[in-house]
Amino acid sequence: MGRRRAANHRGATLLRLRAVLAGALVLGVGSSVTLAAWTDSDQATGSFGASVFATESTAAKPYVASGPWAANDTAPGASLLFQATAMSPGTVFYAPFAIRTTEKSIEGTVALGIPAVASSGTGVADLGAALRYRVVRSASCDAAAFSGTPEFVVGSDGAKPLTQGQAAGVVNPLAAATANQPGVPTHFCFEVSLPAGANTALQGHTATVTWPFTATSTT
Repeated sequence: MGRRRAANHRGATLLRLRAVLAGALVLGVGSSVTLAAWTDSDQATGSFGASVFATESTAAKPYVASGPWAANDTAPGASLLFQATAMSPGTVFYAPFAIRTTEKSIEGTVALGIPAVASSGTGVADLGAALRYRVVRSASCDAAAFSGTPEFVVGSDGAKPLTQGQAAGVVNPLAAATANQPGVPTHFCFEVSLPAGANTALQGHTATVTWPFTATSTT
């Protein structure tokens, strides 16, 4: 009986040993075989550059395509030629202004803001407070530019005080330029008046008005 148990024990041990050796053999074969693969690569490069948006303007009166054109990007900027140094109640004066994109510039829009006003007098003697104005987009600039159905920027329903900028919803386009030519100008015509019945205290007083134009690219 003892020998039989010993024989069975040895048989079981041999079976386990054979199983372990078989597993080791399989593992050994698997780890010794390495499959090679071909490799290759590709690259991709992107180049980037910023667009250009710049404007210039002229206040030549009468307007001429040759200008002179300049950046006019700091106050006082271009001098509007109203020739209104001796205003009386009921008088009206006109001055043109044109703005365009410079060479290589993309398109945009330009907005007329609330002007800055400096007057020599105060109260009833404040000439800047007494003045009224309207603005239309027009290449010609005289009383006729405000007749019919003009493209109003300011004052479609009547002349406004200098505390107001362009009307809500107005869009003034700026055409794109080409590689070697500026864009087509956008023209503005200013009308400034001293209303009839202006206070006599305004006599001899002066006012300086600076209108800001803000251009914004659209592409």
